[in-house]
Amino acid sequence: MAFRDKKAVITGGASGIGLQVCKQLLANEASRIAIIDLNENKEDISKLRAAHPTQPITLVKMDVSNRQGMDNTYEELKNSFGSIDIVVNVAGIFNDQEVQQTILVNLGGIINSTLAALKVMSKEAGDNGGVIANMSSVVGLDPMFLLPVYAATKAGIINFTRCLGNDIYLNRTGIKFITLCPGATITDMFTNFTEKILFADMGDESYRVLDRLNKQSASDVARCILSALEKEKNGEVYIIEGKRLFSMEMKSYWRGIEKELNE
Repeated sequence: MAFRDKKAVITGGASGIGLQVCKQLLANEASRIAIIDLNENKEDISKLRAAHPTQPITLVKMDVSNRQGMDNTYEELKNSFGSIDIVVNVAGIFNDQEVQQTILVNLGGIINSTLAALKVMSKEAGDNGGVIANMSSVVGLDPMFLLPVYAATKAGIINFTRCLGNDIYLNRTGIKFITLCPGATITDMFTNFTEKILFADMGDESYRVLDRLNKQSASDVARCILSALEKEKNGEVYIIEGKRLFSMEMKSYWRGIEKELNE
């Protein structure tokens, strides 16, 4: 995929990794982007607009956990943009103390945005298809004892996106689905970290873990995300670690379905 003249939507695009993805897409000549976020971050968005005056940037204040709101938002963006080529779902939170909100935003938000985008991007809807990239995490692949709720949502994102990454959906919709699993990345997630873990008395242990992590910047992750988008490999799961992109070999463990499919 070349990004020139492409139209993109980024959830959680007003800050952190999402903002860096916006910057990378605009630098690679995307024609226009839409940012869906509850955080308006007017200062950084103003700077982004000033740096790219000929590439319209639409900011939509919307909670990704609002299913109807997301459906309406994508309908409006489709009417305004004409078509959508790329969706990068980054929006998410970390606060294991807020169990329901974490599930609704992290997993529910990814599902809401993906399904709403699918409706307007699909060949079945008269559009051209495209690529939808969903942000998970390495803790969705390997258990991290400090973050059981957050990790559960990230594991759900991987399986949700892999299900849609089956070629049966690609043939119907023309949309490719990829999953992105960054390692430790310097974002607001680490702000007041010990106040947001599920068991507050594990604060000392959490600091020992955090100190050992190799951390990367949000801009490093964004560059790897664009590399993954360029590859356009349907159903692929990527780890982003140490500023590099690694394709995962996802093994199949359940064999019960094979006989049925082969009959």
